[in-house]
Amino acid sequence: MYIDRVFKDTFYIEINGIKLRVYDSSREKEYANKTTLVFLHGSPGQISNWKYLINLFKKEYRVIAYDQRGYGLSDKPLFVSMNDYINDLKKLLNKLGLNEGDIVLIGHSFGGMVAQEYAARYNIKGLVLIGSLTKLKPDLIDRIIWYLPPFLWRKILFTENFLTRKVYRNLFFSKSTPDHVFYEFLNDNKGYLESSPPHMFRYLKYFREYDATETLRKITCPTLIIVGKDDNVTPLSESKKIYELIRNSRLEIIGDAGHLILYEKPNILYKLIGSFINSLT
Repeated sequence: MYIDRVFKDTFYIEINGIKLRVYDSSREKEYANKTTLVFLHGSPGQISNWKYLINLFKKEYRVIAYDQRGYGLSDKPLFVSMNDYINDLKKLLNKLGLNEGDIVLIGHSFGGMVAQEYAARYNIKGLVLIGSLTKLKPDLIDRIIWYLPPFLWRKILFTENFLTRKVYRNLFFSKSTPDHVFYEFLNDNKGYLESSPPHMFRYLKYFREYDATETLRKITCPTLIIVGKDDNVTPLSESKKIYELIRNSRLEIIGDAGHLILYEKPNILYKLIGSFINSLT
């Protein structure tokens, strides 16, 4: 059984028949500042992807992070939808006694998709999108996972081997990123990826028709858009489109960073997001 050795101080909340694993820094300390940061990981991510930003921000702000349904150590239903993720987030905030006007949503990749959909529907304090996107663009590997039997791809693509080390390194990280950063990410996620059921890797199939064009036009809260210049998964062109569609937004491009900028440039992210939060009234 997989055990997350990065974040151990977590608990479970049941929402809509699904147990979600949650981290809440207010269990460790009290905060005078009501502003609360809620982190939404990507696919197939988990709470530990945010380890650097959580540890930096929890000194000043209440921080919430959770394994979204189907990921990490949360329950893994066979089918998922965007409304599932939106409803999970809405009910989780209610159960934790949070007001939406105090919330800054911070989403990475697929988590950015959920965050921007939520911000279009509800009045939150602020929104941070890191490597988000307007539309999914499936590649050959996606189609192999979605439509071929797991025995053909499960072990090859989601266990540590020569191929996955090469593919993950080239796909998710900048060429400028030191190898030790890549291997840290690999060590944090190896057990999780190798033990997860095949259907988890197929969740994005249910979002193949996703188009955020109209959603993004509805967002009115202050928004910070961040992307790594070398991001091959959600490229700079996607963040530029998002910037054009959200009226009250600004775009920050970080050099020498790829899609897993959370590992590559956490201190730069901390400064950019911290400055953005300070600018909110």
